[in-house]
Amino acid sequence: MENDIAWYAGDTIDELEYRYHAEPVPELRPRWQALWLLRQGYTRKTVVRLVGVNPRTLRDWIAWYRIGGCAQVAQHRLGAGNGHTCRLTEAQLAELAAWAATGIFYTYADARRWVADTWHVSYTTDGIRSLLDRIGIHPRVPRPLAGEADLAAQETWKKGGCARHSVRKKRLGPRGSAGVMNSVSGLRAARVGYSRPVE
Repeated sequence: MENDIAWYAGDTIDELEYRYHAEPVPELRPRWQALWLLRQGYTRKTVVRLVGVNPRTLRDWIAWYRIGGCAQVAQHRLGAGNGHTCRLTEAQLAELAAWAATGIFYTYADARRWVADTWHVSYTTDGIRSLLDRIGIHPRVPRPLAGEADLAAQETWKKGGCARHSVRKKRLGPRGSAGVMNSVSGLRAARVGYSRPVE
């Protein structure tokens, strides 16, 4: 049998379904769904397709379950405090944030070089990006500008005048006014029982 899992006593179909629906952590929800489906007798191939995970991921979840049940499955989390400790102290982070607020860093590479020169601590570009993101420093990105934009014309337009385009002063009637009249006359004809000949 493909699902030769020795299920723990408390992990009934109903319990696993409850875990799946009640789980607040999005990362754990597919794990409970997969175990719930396996407990119902679905094949691994079907569970992989229904849950939308890689077969190797499902094998890992089953292996964790065999080791320690649902507690072991829940223990394995990405980014659950297992990362490295910060290489900078709180005072250094505050100083970095203050310097970044002045706008001296134009790129992440500039910030990385500054940290290396100031405190002799090396970061990769992705590492410094993550560090700055954690302390709330984000790059200032200008608004996108169309390649054909005429900045002078935009400024003129903002001030209330535009040499290129004249403003239409003649007021137009409602769109399709002839169509409105035809439909009204058609309604009148329908009320008196007159049918128009088909053209």
